[in-house]
Amino acid sequence: MLASQQTIRLTNGEWPPYTSQTLYQNGFASDLVRAAFDAVEVKVIFGFFPWKRSYQYAMGGRSKDGTIWNGSLVWVYTPERARDFIYSDPVIIDDEVLFTLKSRPLIWHTTVDLKSKVIGGTAHTVYPIFEQAEKEGILRIDRAGNYDILFKRLLKGRIDAVPQVKNVAKYFLRTSLTKRDQAKVIYSPTIIQKRTYYLILNRKLIANKKLVALFNKGLAKIKKSGKYHKLLRALQSGVYDTVAPEF
Repeated sequence: MLASQQTIRLTNGEWPPYTSQTLYQNGFASDLVRAAFDAVEVKVIFGFFPWKRSYQYAMGGRSKDGTIWNGSLVWVYTPERARDFIYSDPVIIDDEVLFTLKSRPLIWHTTVDLKSKVIGGTAHTVYPIFEQAEKEGILRIDRAGNYDILFKRLLKGRIDAVPQVKNVAKYFLRTSLTKRDQAKVIYSPTIIQKRTYYLILNRKLIANKKLVALFNKGLAKIKKSGKYHKLLRALQSGVYDTVAPEF
């Protein structure tokens, strides 16, 4: 079949446990994308870069050395991106919530309930509702370090909460904190946003229309076979926290 002769090149980056050059099977999202394409006999080649460069290479269709990149994983939908990319069916759906200390839980429904609180964030992440609340003088966003640093700052009481999708936050808690300190961190049941992440393929490359259809077909196949849920259980049990063995 023609599909058996096809290869797709995708840019990738560091966002454990979903994507990582060093983690088991390159993380859950990478493993899932690979499995879906494998189900339709398409070989996947990943290129790991800083996220800004990953996006630029995918949007431009090639890197500086001339390598053609079909697209990238995994990204949320925006109208601006949709002008340049074809979106796949959802790869990941995760809830973004506020992580706080068990000793100082936050009960909130709107940002007004977070008056005078300090929300910890990273320099490269957008926090729409909290940024608006900061403009209104309701709260303050303190941007410093990656999420492992933010959770340590939370434990020391320097910030009141950390917004993050559940599986990413749990990864940093498991890998950056002792079990004793992990037990001190909880999350508010209020969902900031249900985040949906997709494979995105460059609209300018003719082959990508067929490749995204093949991916969606492969994703449906692994859901029907039970493989998708097997991978999801592996994610939830911490399998993708482990570093890939070197041979």
